[in-house]
Amino acid sequence: MQIDEELLKQSIQFLFDGGEAEAANLLRTCTVEDWDIVDHWMDGNRQLDGVLIELSCPRKSYDILTNQRDPLTKSIERAITATLPSGAYLKGIRTRAIAISYANASTVDSPLLQAEMNELIQTVEAQKALMISVATGGPRIKDVAREYEDRRLQIKENLAALSIGDPNPYPNLWTWYGKWSDGSLPTYQSRRMYISSLYQSLLDALQLSTRAKPIQPIEPTGWARVDRNVEKIVRALETATDEEDFQSIGLLCRESMISLAQAVYDREQHALSDGVTPSEADAKRMLDGFITKQLSGGSHDAQRRFMKALYDLAVSLQHRRTAGFRDAALCAEATRSLINTIAIISGTGPT
Repeated sequence: MQIDEELLKQSIQFLFDGGEAEAANLLRTCTVEDWDIVDHWMDGNRQLDGVLIELSCPRKSYDILTNQRDPLTKSIERAITATLPSGAYLKGIRTRAIAISYANASTVDSPLLQAEMNELIQTVEAQKALMISVATGGPRIKDVAREYEDRRLQIKENLAALSIGDPNPYPNLWTWYGKWSDGSLPTYQSRRMYISSLYQSLLDALQLSTRAKPIQPIEPTGWARVDRNVEKIVRALETATDEEDFQSIGLLCRESMISLAQAVYDREQHALSDGVTPSEADAKRMLDGFITKQLSGGSHDAQRRFMKALYDLAVSLQHRRTAGFRDAALCAEATRSLINTIAIISGTGPT
């Protein structure tokens, strides 16, 4: 007998098949840490083994699974019992809380393009908003029923490509109406909370997946300080959660530009037309001198403009107090692109 992640997958599918999406999504956050046979029970001449399973999960899941009166806990225990190997019965579940960060959280292994993932997130958010709206005094079901069903089919097809199930068990808005009108969700607030919890785990996984792809140079440049700065940007982008974190990525991008400029600038070869020697921290003027020398002549006008635009974008974030993930990711990408471009021009990058 073996108790492993396959058992959890079967239990999750059992819950989805029964329309218990909230419990299924909660169980998806857990992993099997250990298991042991701690009891035996004789059924006639047949011995049944009592299994104690140890799960690890994030704090929110831990709080639910350690509450024996929570209906989600009961649903999960029932699902595991239903999928245990023959000859075993569930003696109990021991739960251990683990800290999850953006750097190590589970994400969707996506075959979809980044733009397709972003579109899927927007589609799921739109479906979530529509379900809340019709249940809280919004549009009449007959007016938006087709929209809901078409969007649901689109979501299911995209999630199937990711090998995950749709947490929404309602094939149409009338079945959703049956749920909220049966007395279990008597208030607008309870309906909003129900739908939010229904989709939260899925949206978290999709959003983390769009953020977990590190932004890296084509290959290491050989400029040690530049490469270290890029590694710092990658780590910072993976773990950033608020405006201060995103703004700090702008500072790292600026430091990368300074290190890059110091690596390629030569006072003799890249002298500026005004005759003033830039300071060691004046990345813009040093890079201007390098670019002007290496890409001289009218035939390189577009390349010079492109590289100067990359520089402006790379350093644009450091003073933006309302920076978000998209701002930080764009600055990081501009930094990566400029480093790679200058590496190619200087002969250290791929040719």
